[in-house]
Amino acid sequence: MSVHFRTIDELQSFVEMIREDNHETLGQWSAAQNFAHLAGAFEGSMQQLPAGYPRIVRIMLRPFRSIVTKYRFPPWLPIPAAIKHRLEPPVDALFDEQKSRLLDSIREFCSHDSEHPPHPVLGRLTRDEWIGFHLRHSAHHLSFIRIKE
Repeated sequence: MSVHFRTIDELQSFVEMIREDNHETLGQWSAAQNFAHLAGAFEGSMQQLPAGYPRIVRIMLRPFRSIVTKYRFPPWLPIPAAIKHRLEPPVDALFDEQKSRLLDSIREFCSHDSEHPPHPVLGRLTRDEWIGFHLRHSAHHLSFIRIKE
């Protein structure tokens, strides 16, 4: 199943539809872990995260900025060690807690009117690029959650 979001509202609506009793997950992480990871990414786009990779690697990855913000999140991109403590979800993540955290962080991002800090890998992004990043990143992770009918 392909998941695609055109707007933050679509993303928010999709997350709100997921309940603890109406989904199954594929991949390594539970729904709660995916929610925790995405919440950390939204929070990180408003709070400074350390640079994710050495400068030379970040420079080499910058040409991928438009792909990541407009088209598709690369599934092969690992969480950098420097920010793992903020983005790697706990094994015992709780569904309701992490779902609420994600929805809260999305709302906070929507009302954020200050300048965003640089992305830890892609560098400085415009507001529209941050939105694009979150939509593609969220679509990638939420594609592992299947809502049962």
